[in-house]
Amino acid sequence: MGNLRHSPVLDGVFPDGPDTVLLHPAVTARRWRRRQIAAAVRPGTVLKGLVGAAVVGFALVAGNGFAGKFIFTAVVLIVALAGWRATCVAREGRGPHGDTPGTRLRRGEGWRSRDFADLGADTARLVRELLAGVDELHRTPARAWIDPALPGEAHRVVWQTLCCLDRSRDARALAEELATDPDAGEDLVAAARQAVTTIDHGLGEVARHLHGCLLLTRAWEAKLRRTDLTHRTGNVLAALPGHDHLRRLTQAAEVLPQNVFAHVTAARDVTQAGEFPWERPSTEWPRLTLVPPHRATAPRGAGGPAGEGSS
Repeated sequence: MGNLRHSPVLDGVFPDGPDTVLLHPAVTARRWRRRQIAAAVRPGTVLKGLVGAAVVGFALVAGNGFAGKFIFTAVVLIVALAGWRATCVAREGRGPHGDTPGTRLRRGEGWRSRDFADLGADTARLVRELLAGVDELHRTPARAWIDPALPGEAHRVVWQTLCCLDRSRDARALAEELATDPDAGEDLVAAARQAVTTIDHGLGEVARHLHGCLLLTRAWEAKLRRTDLTHRTGNVLAALPGHDHLRRLTQAAEVLPQNVFAHVTAARDVTQAGEFPWERPSTEWPRLTLVPPHRATAPRGAGGPAGEGSS
């Protein structure tokens, strides 16, 4: 639907629980926002506002004394709190989407997925798939690359399909009645079943074609994601340091140990501190141990876990 800012498929909380609704193609965004505002403003809030306005007017007429200023301040505070409460109520009535309905749907204003739950599990599942398909077509990133009128056309087709499905209720009820009536002829039973089968076949065809649109948009979404990942990967890899830069860093780091070695050996010679361990024969190198040299080891049997075990 092109006249709503987002998708015409909305999630809402209704008296019988949460559900998904498909709005009528003729419902404009302005009309729906007006309904939302009207639902958020309760009669009690309006009454408080009128009483506050009346008291403010009385305070202004009464004079500019302390009593008039006190009444004026109190009424302004009450009106502000009432407005804040109305805003909180409006936010609490919303669902996952910002335009989620919080009021009852008027007749003909929208189809809920629960409206077709009595027509069987398969039909109810197809209805949910149709609503999900319309919603996806309106929200897909590929929408900028397809015909701008296509989501609205899909909305109109699905809406009319659900209308046809609703009109088939009498035929379905009649088919069930004829199937259990021994006096009904085979021709009546066959005609009723054929009518219901035709409706179900048309519903399935609409769902199949809508699914074809989704397959195409999803394939293009994958291309868009691939292009975006390729672009991001190229940018990230281009920002990495090159081989020449790493080589210069390695060369700069290579002279650091040589510099330190020159200074410490010179300091050793000046202070006569003696040879370094690596300058002695390998047989005189200190034996490696798992205990750090700065940690003193307790004598065997002097206490601790070893001492306790030996006692």
